[in-house]
Amino acid sequence: MDSWQQWKIVRLTTMLVEDVEDVYIFGLLITGFLLFGVGGYLTYRVIRKTWAAVQSIPKLPAMLDGGCRAINTQTEMLSEQNCKLETILEQNCSLAAVGVRG
Repeated sequence: MDSWQQWKIVRLTTMLVEDVEDVYIFGLLITGFLLFGVGGYLTYRVIRKTWAAVQSIPKLPAMLDGGCRAINTQTEMLSEQNCKLETILEQNCSLAAVGVRG
């Protein structure tokens, strides 16, 4: 076996301590890059949420006004329906009273 063949064959059991340290350093480097990427993404996500919250503050009065307007409209409609039901109940009661006497 020539010297080139000896270097092409990689045996993990016969690796030198310095080679193992290099493998650990490489693994630590890759882990560091992954952690840095995940941290960057999480920071980006928090900044994006904060920016959306800051941009929605000027829209808040309009949103509150729209919500109040919708609630007022529903309240008016319920009041009208209540008046109609009271009128119908009064008519039914008066018809029932007339029918009992008759």
